[in-house]
Amino acid sequence: MGSRSLGRILLVEDDRSVRQAISLWLEQAGYNVVAVANGRDALAALDQQIQLVISDLWMPQMDGLALLEQVRGREPLVEFVMITGNATVPSAVQSMKLGAFDYLLKTFAPPDLLDVVERAMEHRRARREMSDFLPAAGETPKIENLIGRSARMLEVARTIERVAAFKSTVLVEGESGTGKELVVRAIHQLSPRCDKPFIAINCAAVPSTLMESELFGHERGAFTGASARTSGYFEAASGGTLFIDEVGELEAGVQAKLLRVLESGMVNPVGSTREKPIDVRVLAATNADLAGLVESRRFRADLFYRLNVVRIKLPPLRDRIEDLPLLIDSLTHRLCAEHGLPPRIIHPNFIAALQKYSWPGNIRELRNVLESLLVLEQKPELNAEDLPAYIASPERAANMDLDNAERDAIEKALRVENGDRTAAANQLGISVRTLYRKMARYGLD
Repeated sequence: MGSRSLGRILLVEDDRSVRQAISLWLEQAGYNVVAVANGRDALAALDQQIQLVISDLWMPQMDGLALLEQVRGREPLVEFVMITGNATVPSAVQSMKLGAFDYLLKTFAPPDLLDVVERAMEHRRARREMSDFLPAAGETPKIENLIGRSARMLEVARTIERVAAFKSTVLVEGESGTGKELVVRAIHQLSPRCDKPFIAINCAAVPSTLMESELFGHERGAFTGASARTSGYFEAASGGTLFIDEVGELEAGVQAKLLRVLESGMVNPVGSTREKPIDVRVLAATNADLAGLVESRRFRADLFYRLNVVRIKLPPLRDRIEDLPLLIDSLTHRLCAEHGLPPRIIHPNFIAALQKYSWPGNIRELRNVLESLLVLEQKPELNAEDLPAYIASPERAANMDLDNAERDAIEKALRVENGDRTAAANQLGISVRTLYRKMARYGLD
């Protein structure tokens, strides 16, 4: 008996010699290949349990882009790799926007093609595994941008699917940059409230003197400058979801009022003696240790228990490093499409170097590193030599003075954002108040 096939690939290429050569490479590597000469025959072959389509871009009757669009509509879990002898930036960008996994010039060597095929098959397996536990009702819901097939991320996705249908409050915990807002948005998108408002407030970005009014609204004349009645975030989210980000930053008085709203389902605007009923699901997130804040009496225990009905703990990137190849693929394709850049080949030593780094800024830091390289390094392939020294040489990074590294990061963020403190804080993944404290510590003006 022959060895088990690694997967079934549909090859679409009108040049017979090229078709035969690619088929041979793939079959020798262990894949089952269905080879056809045009898009019409390709569509007819899709029902043969195809997992990946490799198609020429320029073909008569139906070109690769038209075929890609048809495949995406009929078989959304089938991956697609575009190949061409005459690449253009617009065609590459359009391929990515339509959902192609990668885009290769026909100058590729067999190892290059097989590397892309292996990554595409892995990406398909991850997407299929993720879709297996999502409810199928009418239009199949998706957990957009939540990427990973590590055990911890799969458990996160299962929890999202289970909790989405209920009104229970959910507390999402995790370090800055781990994707807490993505989780919250996924819960809303999979919930019966998906067509109702999704309103988000970042407690770290709102001055404490305004927080009560922002959340609950105020009546005219409630305080100096209150010239008209204003609805708060709770009223704006009526019927939908209110996302309270960095909930650990709330001060004691606002904590008490928030607890009252969660328990009674009634909002009392500042300056009013009348409570108003509200129908809002509250989802909260924090990068702080709320249990520790409760112990130190900086956060109300009763509010903590009221928020912590369902708890989702997002792992830092360093604890799910096996997801890094999938994240790199997804982010690279998305960033190339956003910036109108041609797709890049990712050398294995590039991924290997990134897997050795500890990623203190998590996925946000990974995205920033990739975006910088894609914009600045105008070449077809990224490898380990392109990486900053602190990533390419983790031993050196481990010995860096942390204060100097933090100061440099703050100075760089301020330069990039032209001195805008709020934008710089968002880039660094910290609150504005924390940024000001650190600026004072390092003597930065």
